[in-house]
Amino acid sequence: MISRDAEKLLYLISLYTGGEGELEKWIKNYALWALIYHGIVEKVFEKYDYTPVTVMWYGVLRIANISMEAEADIFKLRKEGLINKLRLATSKYRYITAYKVTEKGEKYLEKVEPRVKKDVDRVFNPPGVGVPDITIDVKGNPILIYKDGRRILIKVLYPEDVAYSSSPSFL
Repeated sequence: MISRDAEKLLYLISLYTGGEGELEKWIKNYALWALIYHGIVEKVFEKYDYTPVTVMWYGVLRIANISMEAEADIFKLRKEGLINKLRLATSKYRYITAYKVTEKGEKYLEKVEPRVKKDVDRVFNPPGVGVPDITIDVKGNPILIYKDGRRILIKVLYPEDVAYSSSPSFL
């Protein structure tokens, strides 16, 4: 049994990769991290949170807001055989990871409550607009480009300052 957020994540991956019988499409981890972050900000995911993590982002070490809960769900989805993982080496010997929904994952999604898909569709597949493209600009920032012309910068590479206070404890 997977969580509701994991079902939403599986559906989100399926929107960008299609089924196994279709044209071979995979979603890179950079794009998936950005989509998950955007989904958290837009309240698509109920229990996911994010934290600034140092990651390799297009060959450069960057700080990105990554969801550890989503990473754990990706692992669970792979373990259940609902998604596949592909790891490729670039010409500069760096690795790219990508994901795709399996046939088993597509069958699982047929049984998911419509509400789960509706939550994801609200942001990532609006009625009459369709699934937005995700691209990376020259600075490495991910941008969602909707077919109605809207462009949304996903601020996954902008860690937030969190205010906190502390006081010394002398025990």
